[in-house]
Amino acid sequence: MHQPYYKNPEDNRFEMPWVFLHAIKDYYDMPYLVEKFGIKATFNLVPSLVVQLKEYENPRSCKFLDIWLKPVEKLIDQEKSYLLRYLFASNYENMIKPLDRYYQLFMKKHRIDESHLPQLFDNQEFLDLEVLFILSWSGNYLRQNNSVVKNLLEKGRNFTQEDKENLLSELIKFIKKITKYYGKLEKKRAIEITTSPFYHPILPLLIDINSGKESSPDITIPPVRESMKDFAIKHITDAIDYHRENFLKNPKGVWSSEGSLSRETVKLFNDMGFVWTATDEEILFNSLGYKDLYAIYKIYDYEGVYIFFRDRYLSDSIGFRYFKISEDVAVKDFIERLRDIYNKVDKNPVVSVILDGENAWEHYKNNGLNFFEKLYSGIKSEKWIETITFSEVINKNTDILPLSNLKAGSWIFGNFKTWIGHPEKNTAWEYLDKAVSFYRKNPSEESERFLMIAQGSDWFWWYGDDHYTPFSDIFDNLFRLNLKWVYKSLKETYPSYLDKPIKKKSKNQIVKKPTYYIKPKINGEIDNYFEWLYAGEVDPNFDLGSMSLGSLKLKRVFYGFDKENIYILIDGLMEEGQILEIKLFSEKEIKLALPLKKGIFQVKCMEYNVEYGFNNVLEIKIPIECINRNKSVEFNIALLEDEKVIERVPVYSNFEIEIENFEYEWMV
Repeated sequence: MHQPYYKNPEDNRFEMPWVFLHAIKDYYDMPYLVEKFGIKATFNLVPSLVVQLKEYENPRSCKFLDIWLKPVEKLIDQEKSYLLRYLFASNYENMIKPLDRYYQLFMKKHRIDESHLPQLFDNQEFLDLEVLFILSWSGNYLRQNNSVVKNLLEKGRNFTQEDKENLLSELIKFIKKITKYYGKLEKKRAIEITTSPFYHPILPLLIDINSGKESSPDITIPPVRESMKDFAIKHITDAIDYHRENFLKNPKGVWSSEGSLSRETVKLFNDMGFVWTATDEEILFNSLGYKDLYAIYKIYDYEGVYIFFRDRYLSDSIGFRYFKISEDVAVKDFIERLRDIYNKVDKNPVVSVILDGENAWEHYKNNGLNFFEKLYSGIKSEKWIETITFSEVINKNTDILPLSNLKAGSWIFGNFKTWIGHPEKNTAWEYLDKAVSFYRKNPSEESERFLMIAQGSDWFWWYGDDHYTPFSDIFDNLFRLNLKWVYKSLKETYPSYLDKPIKKKSKNQIVKKPTYYIKPKINGEIDNYFEWLYAGEVDPNFDLGSMSLGSLKLKRVFYGFDKENIYILIDGLMEEGQILEIKLFSEKEIKLALPLKKGIFQVKCMEYNVEYGFNNVLEIKIPIECINRNKSVEFNIALLEDEKVIERVPVYSNFEIEIENFEYEWMV
């Protein structure tokens, strides 16, 4: 469970509300389900997250909640625009669509240009939107057990300012219970709680920036002069102290941020008294020099610290794959794979399933409740499976193997390319290095804290083009603000380069915009070079990054239009018998299901005919009348097999395209 530290040092308010939102949705629900089914699990609570949970006892410390709480009639357009950046930041399928009023407001926003959104909703609609956004993020425990949340969900619309105030009051009281609940479960020995370096830095890179080359010799290392090993040590000692303050004991285990390990990192863990740590299977394979899938089910001893290696398939299946298929099929796959390991590995195989504890569940129905109920009850019914905490494994298992070498890397592809090597990431490291040099000459506790916050992994995660978020500009600004305050806290002038964004632009869904009208023949073939020459192209990968699983089946998506029709071309690994489903969002949602077989066919869109042809590619012609001739339209595409979605693009969002007018007055 982790979040970076979101406070803006300028006004000491949280700049983004993700800690609050995940607190009401995930941080209580996950241990609650574990306790309910008698499943043992280990929860890693990053100190920078726990600190923020405690600071949310004062909701005014959050910029979003502070503005959200104001009566709607007192909001200025600038404040509405700020709120609207978040108020639709809920999963469409599982959080927006199930709430009728929220879905209506979501569809209404497609009727107007984004710049006019603040004027689109009247006061009652805006108030409903505010409340429904928070209700959409309220987890199953709250929906089942909190009378205020239950009553507001039942009410559904026409909320009042009093409703809003009561809701926030209840949720703040609820957040105060979260860390105490973890402590209570650990005392009952139902769970184990572990920690991470305080502000979630990539420890191997702090200790030695050149460790980035161990698994990626070709990577470009920025010219960093300062060793930050002393900061690495402080991140660890502060984490241990804070853990002891909250849970009255030292943690035995540590999840090094992003599973990042190196030889020096593990030596530090040993010096600090940690018993065990964990990381990804790829690091074991890199360290052994060969790939043995069954080697990961053993425990290893390196420099006096026990190391567990995660089963990537099982872990990533829960995080990224199982929400795309039915709960029954997912649970069957999980247990059958465990059975295969049990049958093929000598003695007692230890299977480490380790994943992000907060971000996957919005992609599941009911925030993962249906899935977990079936998974946990399925596991409990199999007598040959035992769920156990990591420390309990060590206490009962003597089959521990020595590890003579440890190759530096992280849980993502066994390397550090997610955090270093790209020009934007390297620029961030250079700015950090210069701030550390300044700090060495002017040390203070306050400037040290700002540096430690800036060392967090998330700032570097969102630089470069391997991950997408519509909030990348805010992450960039927070990183640079923390560096500015290294100087400002000492009444010094900060370097002017910190005023310039490092992030050049967010990764764009548009690869190429249309340059003129097109009129292709719809037959499933690209008949000639010019047929789609003027078309635009969108990137199916645009909202994915290094966490995506394998290559997509839907490889390329082109689009264009003439005065009467929208045209879409899809190129990829599609087969006869599958169904291609397109959802269009304009004034309302339109769903087109196109059975794939060789030939030219028609389906109905209201009273209009949609024509499509499938052969080497899929070509589609959609009358613009289907979207009421709106100037903009959003759409997503899903490939179905046996009535199950096997792939959706984009995965987390929609393509957004503008229908342009290419009427030119030619001048000679």
